[in-house]
Amino acid sequence: MTETLPGVPEAALQPLILASGSPRRRHWLEAMRIPFELQPPQVDETPLLDEEPGDLVLRLAELKAEVVARRNPGRWVMAADTTVAVDHHTLNKPVDVEDAVRMLTLIQGRAHQVHTGFCLQKNDTTHSFVDTAQVFFRPLTEAQIRWYVGTREPMDKAGAYAIQGVGALFIEAVEGSFSTVMGLPVERMGALFFHLGLLKPWMGFPQGS
Repeated sequence: MTETLPGVPEAALQPLILASGSPRRRHWLEAMRIPFELQPPQVDETPLLDEEPGDLVLRLAELKAEVVARRNPGRWVMAADTTVAVDHHTLNKPVDVEDAVRMLTLIQGRAHQVHTGFCLQKNDTTHSFVDTAQVFFRPLTEAQIRWYVGTREPMDKAGAYAIQGVGALFIEAVEGSFSTVMGLPVERMGALFFHLGLLKPWMGFPQGS
């Protein structure tokens, strides 16, 4: 049962809807104690012909938010999508072991980009952006790559690695937001929530003077 906050309409207390099945995005919202409920959408995530990685994640984030917002009028819906890119080539989740090996071989010993598209929508109001971080990978041998793929961690991750797991061992540096690499640009998301005044109805957080 939601506790009523003084001076806040009951309708405003409805929690954020997270239009995602990602456990990492759930983790961030839980860590920040932002109330939410899950409604993962079913959308076609196939890239368009010659679609740039940043354009892809923005389109998919907006599409996911729109699908869920359409069936939840008056509710704030948040969606995100993340991909890895190297030389403007998009690296999504590997389809099999050899695909994971291929991706890791491409990004080892060099820098690559992680793009996360973000969308917050309610009715016809939409706020969306793309945040990009640059990740520097250590050089890896084929044996090391195959060992990592054998852990199965890469198999459901864009770019075939998890920066919050074993994959952290292979990271030399990150330029930009660590959370963006994990799939949710929390710094820019937080700034947007403050700007829209959403933390008070959701959390009772005092507004600035």
